[in-house]
Amino acid sequence: VTDLDGTLLTPAATLPEGAAEAVWDLHRNGIRLTYATARTIRSAAFILEGLPFPAPIALMNGVLMRDMNEGRYVDSNLLSPETADRILSVGGEPFVYTLTPEGELFTAYHRIANEHMEDFRRERVDKYAKPFRQLEDFHTLIEEKQRIIYFCYLDTEEHLRPIHDAIVSLRDPAGEICTKCAFYPDHYRPGLWYLEVFAPTASKGTVIRRLREMTGAKTVVCFGDNGNDLPMFAVAGHTVCLGGGMEELKAEAE
Repeated sequence: VTDLDGTLLTPAATLPEGAAEAVWDLHRNGIRLTYATARTIRSAAFILEGLPFPAPIALMNGVLMRDMNEGRYVDSNLLSPETADRILSVGGEPFVYTLTPEGELFTAYHRIANEHMEDFRRERVDKYAKPFRQLEDFHTLIEEKQRIIYFCYLDTEEHLRPIHDAIVSLRDPAGEICTKCAFYPDHYRPGLWYLEVFAPTASKGTVIRRLREMTGAKTVVCFGDNGNDLPMFAVAGHTVCLGGGMEELKAEAE
């Protein structure tokens, strides 16, 4: 199981020369390679086009798992409306992702608060034809009973740290943790950080457990480079961190 950005992909977010043939060689020799990424289906499918998919891929840090051959999600982790409301109460300007019952993914935003957000939105519209929806109030999503699955904030670490700390402290009425966060620097733009918020049941580690159940695999080797790969390193049989990876992940790698 390999991460994409910073691990398998080049700095241009493309497969390196010879990678496609190498993946097909693995496939022909009975080694099943699949992917666990923070990306959504549109950009992941664009990047991985033409490769074999012997097992479901994990998207959005494990929030969704998709069977690429059948074109459907086989697992999803939703945020409750109450939890979404608690996250919104913290503030900030996130992109909010919703999933329709038919499996269509949409992205909503209220305001483009910085150049990183605008670059993010423009690239995904121009390159991947990703649908975005601007709202006067995010609570419209709750009123419409949309299935909210993900919050994504883009800004500097300094600006996002207070939002991160407030979100990780959120609890439901029973006192239980109601969110999980991935907080890490971008691979391509110095100074840009991502804060991604999703259901506590989702992670790349959960994906590894599900893949074992689905495929019967006894040996799982994971490749990664960033903080959102830590959960899968914790449960994989063998782990490899790329040379440019974060020190915390290197410490957990074989």
